[in-house]
Amino acid sequence: MGLLRFGAIIHAVAAMACGVLLAARAGSLDNQVIAAVVTSVIDGDTIKVQLSEGPALVRLANIDAPEPIQSGGNAAIRALHARVIGQDVSLHVVAQDPGRPLIAVVVRGDENVNAWMVKQGHAWADRGSAAAQDYCVWEKAARSLRRGLWADKHSVAPWDWRMSQRDALHFVTDYSHASAAGCLREIGTTPTVFDD
Repeated sequence: MGLLRFGAIIHAVAAMACGVLLAARAGSLDNQVIAAVVTSVIDGDTIKVQLSEGPALVRLANIDAPEPIQSGGNAAIRALHARVIGQDVSLHVVAQDPGRPLIAVVVRGDENVNAWMVKQGHAWADRGSAAAQDYCVWEKAARSLRRGLWADKHSVAPWDWRMSQRDALHFVTDYSHASAAGCLREIGTTPTVFDD
């Protein structure tokens, strides 16, 4: 069984264990702000929260963190865990598709946690999200300061890493000198492939 298939199974089991009960309310949650408590961190861009209705999975909008078995993945998990575990947060819901995690900007106090992950070098701006434009600037700043995953000049973008696991001939892009302008050009043109 491939690592990505195994990861997809783990995420599916986690979703079932959480009882992702928000699927029935899918369309009604978009653009809402929901109070939650973070109960666990699944990976660098996915958390489990407790809502008044029960538990739910949340994928952090506008970012893409390295996979747990990818270089930088465990550091991203540790950073996110230290920042949000047990904390009261506000979920600014971007989307909810039936059977999938909520997609939201997670705010702790006045801090956008999604942005913090990128600014600290633990995640990339999601090239598949038109709303990630500011994240491109923050990613470039973290790269310039060699924070987090940017300490390694050969960091592989999570979307390239996932595709290379599926297709051995997939070309991995060198982002070590990428600019914010280049990131902005890519937004909306790079297919986002998630297993969660």
